[in-house]
Amino acid sequence: MFQSSHRRLAVSATALIAALAAGLAPATDAFATPLVPAATAAHAVPAPDMAGVVAALDSAMANGAPGAMARFTGPDGVRSRTAGVRDRVSGAPMDINARFRIGSVSKTFSTVVLLQLVEEGRLELDAPVDRYLPGLLPDRRITVRHLLTHRSGLADYTDAMFNDTVPGFEAVRNRVFSYQELVDLSLREPRTTEPGAAYKYSNANFVVVGMLIEKLTGRPVSDAYQRRVFTPLKLTATSYVHPDTRITGLRVRGYLHPDAAGDPLVDSTEQTVSWAQSAGAVISSPADLNTFTSALMSGRLLSPAMLEAMTTVTPTDATNTRFYGLGLRRYDLSCGTRVFGHTGTVQGYYTYAFSTRDGRRSLSAVANTSNHGEANTALGGTLEAAFCGKRPSAASSRAAASPTAGDVSPLPAERDLPERH
Repeated sequence: MFQSSHRRLAVSATALIAALAAGLAPATDAFATPLVPAATAAHAVPAPDMAGVVAALDSAMANGAPGAMARFTGPDGVRSRTAGVRDRVSGAPMDINARFRIGSVSKTFSTVVLLQLVEEGRLELDAPVDRYLPGLLPDRRITVRHLLTHRSGLADYTDAMFNDTVPGFEAVRNRVFSYQELVDLSLREPRTTEPGAAYKYSNANFVVVGMLIEKLTGRPVSDAYQRRVFTPLKLTATSYVHPDTRITGLRVRGYLHPDAAGDPLVDSTEQTVSWAQSAGAVISSPADLNTFTSALMSGRLLSPAMLEAMTTVTPTDATNTRFYGLGLRRYDLSCGTRVFGHTGTVQGYYTYAFSTRDGRRSLSAVANTSNHGEANTALGGTLEAAFCGKRPSAASSRAAASPTAGDVSPLPAERDLPERH
């Protein structure tokens, strides 16, 4: 099922008998998932609050999105909701099967490929990037791990590129960049931090990740995605599209908010996304994103040791609820549930794709607008509703041990690209 680089973990007869005696099922994928006691696996989790999910979608629309949708998978099956339109001209309603640009959720795909190469012994996480791409970066202290954790200090070239939102976008909509050109744009800017010193999100990090993948495999990054992730997981609606500008098949059209309030939305669907490439050019669907995050968290793409490294996180802000690992965000929700995945922003689209650590529950959500942070923040409310269930009533909240129970105010959405609103 998987590439020859992955070896199937052997389970001894003794371990298997012990596992069955404990009421466990043996793992059957390329990498075994840590065995969980049956009592823990059966522990009751909140039912998704689909009315709350709809409220979040409606709020995203109230804040400027023409449409929005979300798809939740869990032990009780699939639940999905849509709102608004996927095409403002035709009036076609949002469709849960439609494809869209997932922006920086692409970074998690890129990370999986690179970590598979680490497992194969083709590079080391704590080795300097200069070992593999000699002379590319000005500081030999920058390691592969620094790229994946956004701690390299490389400036994000998109800050200047999209300082003026629509003019910036139109200047690159049909342009095709080389990886080197994007790195050069970053290196023209001052470094943001010493290597390893602090988290500072930068698309430049994952441009270099793409360069590493292509250098080590000798093939385009699209080939690595296809062979190592898309095909093994049967992600038939997922593709890496560059430099073609189209989203083929059933699609959601994306709409960019201009800088000036009240100016008409700009249809940003067709673009090369060459300014992002391995940092953000993947196209997918809600079902495929659910499959991907669930498969990743349940151990189907990486070994237990590598997945542990990927999910080892450090804070990204002072709230103690948001963290970053290796190409992966962790959000700690109000109910105590921790979810892993990524956010994604590309002109015209906001995306969330998250799963619980065991992969049993996953959520993907998208709104077809961008450069309007309030819509992004509202869409993020789907996470609380899906993974934490219904909030306690006001009376129950006052009686609860936690003074904030049932009073969850969404934090402002993290910015994968510059925001004007």
